[in-house]
Amino acid sequence: MAAMAAQTGPVRVVVTGLGVLTPIGTTVAGFWDAAVRGVVGTGPLTRPDATDFPAALAGEVPGFDAPRAGGRRSLALAGAAADAAAADAGISRWTGDPYRAGVCLGTLLGSRAGLEPAVTGFHRGDGTGQAPDPGPAPDLTDAVARRLGFRGPGLAVATACASGNSALAHAADTIRAGRADVMIAGGVDELSSGIMMMFSSLRSLAPDFLRPFDRDRAGLIVSEGAAALVLESYEHARRRGAHVHAELAGWASASDAHHMTAPHPQGSGARRSMLRALKSAGISPDRVDHVSAHGTGTPSNDRVEAQALRDVFGPRTPAVTSLKGALGHTQGAASAIEAVACVLALRDGVVPPTANLVDLDPECDVDVVRGQARETPVRVAVNNAFGFGGNTACTVFTRMSTAGSAR
Repeated sequence: MAAMAAQTGPVRVVVTGLGVLTPIGTTVAGFWDAAVRGVVGTGPLTRPDATDFPAALAGEVPGFDAPRAGGRRSLALAGAAADAAAADAGISRWTGDPYRAGVCLGTLLGSRAGLEPAVTGFHRGDGTGQAPDPGPAPDLTDAVARRLGFRGPGLAVATACASGNSALAHAADTIRAGRADVMIAGGVDELSSGIMMMFSSLRSLAPDFLRPFDRDRAGLIVSEGAAALVLESYEHARRRGAHVHAELAGWASASDAHHMTAPHPQGSGARRSMLRALKSAGISPDRVDHVSAHGTGTPSNDRVEAQALRDVFGPRTPAVTSLKGALGHTQGAASAIEAVACVLALRDGVVPPTANLVDLDPECDVDVVRGQARETPVRVAVNNAFGFGGNTACTVFTRMSTAGSAR
């Protein structure tokens, strides 16, 4: 208590653990090596339990055999990411006050995808006239909390494709408000027939590759994955001698209030999210070194995001990349995975390339890293996430020394 009483200013929120499962790697080291090399993890859908999926292309987590039925795949992905992050943070065996440790996960559909095989079987006709009972849908946050022994605040956040960043922001707010010392935060989603059908009906699925900011971009590829970050108050991390990867220095959200699926044509929500997140971090736009873009490869999103970036940063933007060219769109997990990448970019001074980008669209005239990774000092990284319904969310990660000097 004495240490907390001595602190001045807002509670600092730091990252002490990372865990990730993606189509290009299922460990932090494997994922980052593939991202830096520009490895593409999307391709023909191979899952044996996905015969009802209305798309031939996807990004699958390799070597991960948890079934789709009953929602067990989402639960397994979330649990594996949380376990890895907790191990990295040195809290696999939690010995602190369990009511001061919580969980916040972002997701597009939660466990709904696990119900789809039963519903599909019913509509195809199984002779019973009733849909098979898939059993109770698992509670993702409760399952993660149980396996870690966390009994503090627990919440699932669903703000469309901004869910991962929204979960990080809520978890950070919980710590800053003094309701928890430690939070596992991140996002998870599995491949879903329903999501593929939705994007197909919107004519948003790419025929071959997801090409962020490319002149010939033609849509996205649905993918799956999970990421978890251990967030702590700096004082708590310091007292237990934890290694600090980075500081989550700022966060913000805003609504376009424009259209159910289309972004505001001037990117008003995206612009406000970035500016408010930077203001909350006490960092001016000219100090940002890297932006992890939402970059879905759809014609409207990339053009609008590029305009918002120019509005915030001016004609000479920071180094921009979109990992969705490599990963596909991992839905509610996307910005959580990209948050892990921001932390690693800060650590290594490397910005990964935007996979599949060949010919930059003149309407997307920002400094997009392409071809190969760029080695450059990264002291401040901005992570963008924009979703349907006008949901926009932004997080700002810094090196500890950078964040400290910003206040």
